[in-house]
Amino acid sequence: EYCQWQEIQSQDCQTCKRTVKARDGSTKEESYQCNCITTYNYIKGWKKFKIDSLLFNQPGAHHNPQRDPMPSTTFVGEDVTLEFDGDVCNDDNDKSNSDPTSPSVSTKLDPTMLSNGVRNQPWRNVDFVPQGKAPPPSFFSRYFSDRTRYEPLQLLKNTPTSPAAIEDNFVYVGQGGYFFSPYESSTASKLFNYFAQYLEGSLFDYQLGDLVGALASCTAGDIRFYYSVKDPNEISVLGQVREANGAVQITPRVLQGVGNEKDSSIGLVHSGKHSAQDMLLAEDSDSRFKATVMRAIFFLWSIAASRLVGVAFAREIGDSSLSVKIEAAISLFAVLIGWLWLIIWGSSVHTYGLIITGLFLAHLSYNSAVKKGSGRWYIAVWSKIAQ
Repeated sequence: EYCQWQEIQSQDCQTCKRTVKARDGSTKEESYQCNCITTYNYIKGWKKFKIDSLLFNQPGAHHNPQRDPMPSTTFVGEDVTLEFDGDVCNDDNDKSNSDPTSPSVSTKLDPTMLSNGVRNQPWRNVDFVPQGKAPPPSFFSRYFSDRTRYEPLQLLKNTPTSPAAIEDNFVYVGQGGYFFSPYESSTASKLFNYFAQYLEGSLFDYQLGDLVGALASCTAGDIRFYYSVKDPNEISVLGQVREANGAVQITPRVLQGVGNEKDSSIGLVHSGKHSAQDMLLAEDSDSRFKATVMRAIFFLWSIAASRLVGVAFAREIGDSSLSVKIEAAISLFAVLIGWLWLIIWGSSVHTYGLIITGLFLAHLSYNSAVKKGSGRWYIAVWSKIAQ
């Protein structure tokens, strides 16, 4: 998280009236906004992202340093061990080989199995406290369960000598498991900042947000971070069991492609106890939902993009009939989706059929759209974007 200034713009306009004369000589009175005054307010706080202050109205007085010594990173466990109890069988539909009295079986989980995370397992924050004991429950804990994972504070004994502490002054401050690094501005940077404030006229132009920001708990440029973890007690794994160097390990299973199809691999980790069939159905449902959302967003983009393409070919899609607008949007959507399928999955009847359908609809919309004066296509496109 980054301590950053945020600019909030507000505009106050008056309502003015004017008389407009039409071509037929008639007049009418219309209202419009005039004498608009834009006000810029600034607030400072912790953000999940950095804010570029160069575009602020007062970038000198509200400068956001863009330092990022500890960017957000996801680490995958490389020493995950799974323990299976006696109820183990080789076939999900065949329980004849299971023996509840047999000893437990331990195996390693290949890190690549966790590259996509653990499905249905939420993140929970990690807090370091003495002896790793959870604090006494608060009044609100009866309404909101505490999902924090508590670890012994002794695990951080080497933090003062770590590279993060030596190079960027990171220290553990607690308050929810935070590590904090204060921003230290150099003398040259301070002088340049004062000079920028003088040029923009904000050197002595203080606002309420500046006074509140001076009393805030952070300085613009400060950084803090915390750890979150996915640590389910029970998981279901779908992969391939391999034995290497006397150790058993579960790795993704490679599926050989048929014909022109590319090879693929499958390695699933789900939280809780599920059958292989349920895991595959859940993954298929997730894929369908993501594909539907992305296609819906892509189609909305195609509506606007089709008008730019039409301008490039001297056609005004926006002034055409509704059917032409639909044809143009669907044609661009179909051609681009077919092209993506061709790159990802290779040639197939469905891919070429989608591309041909898109080109046919593009031809229909081209012939039916409202014609526009000819000219340099790139000038027309930029004019359309400006509109």
